[in-house]
Amino acid sequence: MTLRQPPTGSAAASRWGRQMQQRRRRQSPALQMTKPPFRRRNAAGGSRAMTDEPIATDPVARIAVALRRHFVAHPGYDAAQELFRELWQKRLAELDLGQPSEGRGIAIIGESGSGKTTAVRRILHQQAFADTDPGELRWISLRVPTPATQKDLARAILRALEFPIVRDSTASRMWDLVNFHLHLRKTWFVHLDEGQELGGRGSDTERAAVINALKSLMQIPDWPINLIVSGTPELHDLLAKDPQLSRRFFVVRFHPVTELDARDDVLALLEHYAAFAELRLGADLADVEFIPRLIHAGREQFGIIVEFLIGAISRALSAGRAELRCGDFAEFYAARTENAFGRNPFTAADFRTVPTGRSQLVDEPTPKPRRRR
Repeated sequence: MTLRQPPTGSAAASRWGRQMQQRRRRQSPALQMTKPPFRRRNAAGGSRAMTDEPIATDPVARIAVALRRHFVAHPGYDAAQELFRELWQKRLAELDLGQPSEGRGIAIIGESGSGKTTAVRRILHQQAFADTDPGELRWISLRVPTPATQKDLARAILRALEFPIVRDSTASRMWDLVNFHLHLRKTWFVHLDEGQELGGRGSDTERAAVINALKSLMQIPDWPINLIVSGTPELHDLLAKDPQLSRRFFVVRFHPVTELDARDDVLALLEHYAAFAELRLGADLADVEFIPRLIHAGREQFGIIVEFLIGAISRALSAGRAELRCGDFAEFYAARTENAFGRNPFTAADFRTVPTGRSQLVDEPTPKPRRRR
């Protein structure tokens, strides 16, 4: 597909947008007809189309998926949701009065596994945009490419806007397309996940170009974009390096979950999840040290703790038991981290000394020696 420069002027832009929508409608039936039916191997080695027969799903897998869909708010969730609501109301008022102002941003910062990405997606999906017309995208969500060059980031945004780039072009022309299609699709919010990658691994010039591109999104004439960027603590350092960018951002931190402030909440979550799966809590889960063990195993990160709960419940159900035990957590931890059983925080007497990062059994790649110039 040849890259086309979007026309300037409201009348020409609207005409161009209608032409693109008509072309997509003409192409869609053919694309649907060429898609083959999903086929599954049978016992005799043949295959049969899955168009007239429901797929039997494993009940344990169904419960695990249902538990993952059950959203539990992190303490930082309410703050992020309130800021999002403020920006949403601000955009509504600007459109009503015809007085757009520069976009703002929300930075959701937390360690890996803190639940920030799930929280952002929940906020976006929960928001009702009753006035959305067909073809409009009030928000898009994408993962920052690695490395985050100007062109790669523009390509990722265009893909999220359902405008894939086949042929390459200059970064300037691609960002012109980004600005045009954000306006065409009436997009209000752009969510960039793994935002710490915006710092890039390239030159200082390339990093500055990416930051300038983000600022330009928030300053699109007549259609400024609000950004939601989620990432690890390195994201805060990135924002702090550019005062013009940081002044446009509100920062919400997803702090670690500790024994002191979240013990009762984690216990209530354990009881709720077990009840949903119709499992009794074993006597060993009533031990005063179990919740601290669970929090330590989850690296004090909310999302990882939830992952351990679901993993242990799946182990108990797969074993055909009606009781959830500490051993289920120990087995899931060993499978997830490949740690030796003796270095398991669910079994070790001195569990607080057990490192819960990457497995020490996994060999780190040997760095290649640098050649001297």
